[in-house]
Amino acid sequence: MGKGRVHHDPKFSYTDSYSGREVHRLTDYLGHSNHFYFTDPCWFNDGRSFVFTSQRENSGNLFRYDLDDGKITQMTDMNTHGRPGGCLSVANQAVYFGQGRKIIELKLDSLEERVVLEYEGEMDMRGRANPTADGKYLCTNLMENIPEEGKSVSFAYSRFVEFFEKRPLSQIARIEVATGKLEVVHEDRRYLGHINTSPTQADILTFCHEGPWNRVDQRMWGLNIQTGEAWKIRDQEGQNIAVGHEYWFADGEHIGYHGRPRDGKGNHVFGLLKYDNSNHREVNFPFHSTHFHSLDENMMVGDGNRWGGTNAKPFIQLFKWDGEQYVGPKILSYHRSTFNDQHAHCHPRFTPDGKSILYSSDLTSYANMYLVDIGDFDSLPDLTEDTDGGR
Repeated sequence: MGKGRVHHDPKFSYTDSYSGREVHRLTDYLGHSNHFYFTDPCWFNDGRSFVFTSQRENSGNLFRYDLDDGKITQMTDMNTHGRPGGCLSVANQAVYFGQGRKIIELKLDSLEERVVLEYEGEMDMRGRANPTADGKYLCTNLMENIPEEGKSVSFAYSRFVEFFEKRPLSQIARIEVATGKLEVVHEDRRYLGHINTSPTQADILTFCHEGPWNRVDQRMWGLNIQTGEAWKIRDQEGQNIAVGHEYWFADGEHIGYHGRPRDGKGNHVFGLLKYDNSNHREVNFPFHSTHFHSLDENMMVGDGNRWGGTNAKPFIQLFKWDGEQYVGPKILSYHRSTFNDQHAHCHPRFTPDGKSILYSSDLTSYANMYLVDIGDFDSLPDLTEDTDGGR
């Protein structure tokens, strides 16, 4: 085991029984493997390589996957049972990840590591280190420590509602990559999260007031990290609408999101707008998925819901804008994932060329990564209420 070691997981491709598309399983190991969260940059080498997380030989590390030959290269040598994540900076040709109270820079080619920051403040470091488009800064969030009341088992979102209700002091900080200098650019007594830097606008990021969507007054916010100006994105004041899972389009100017009525009555919506709230479009979207992703407004991918639930629709689904509405959903593949913690969330995302979908699933007990070409949209089968998702 060690940095630079090369793995060759057995190659396996199969024909999806619903769509007829060929699905490629990229990993196969007795441990979980999953790509980064769908808003976190991971692609490099002209979209032919990406960084992912895998638990191998009783430890979690970062790995590189090369699509051209299936080679898997270990990038870190951490002795941890966790699942480290990170964000890639194309400008710096590096990945930035957290380890304890440190933020580390990992060069893509040399695998050289450098500690950018060792945080000595009293707050907890809670966010991923998101690089700005020019590679000059990393942006993350800090939150005051809230001791647990008694012992409990930790799992994904286990303290989600608690943090929302206790309104902890939370800060958004920018960190200079060259020096490690940390400056707080925004703070509030709220549970802040979901920090996403624009892939093209070096001074702009989005963040959210975190918590149950139907209870959060205003979810989406913009922030200029140079001036500290914060503003509402898609104002929700006085409206019966809960929105979230915001993400940047590839142009780094537009933001996509989905939502539903706070009271649970009525159809879902999908919306897009520029970060300055211009060019806003919000359309009726009577479909459900846990997450959606797209490179622009023309085609979206969703992950349906978990296998095993009532009326389960555990499919990777595609939707296409026809000028007036989104057509679909079309079935791309049957993921059958449990959504048990983040490694088993499908988090489907487009490859940079828009031709394929990368997703994760634990349909074989351990989470693995899958890649499937989109091909001709119109030739894919429709997903209907009668489609059996419980095979």
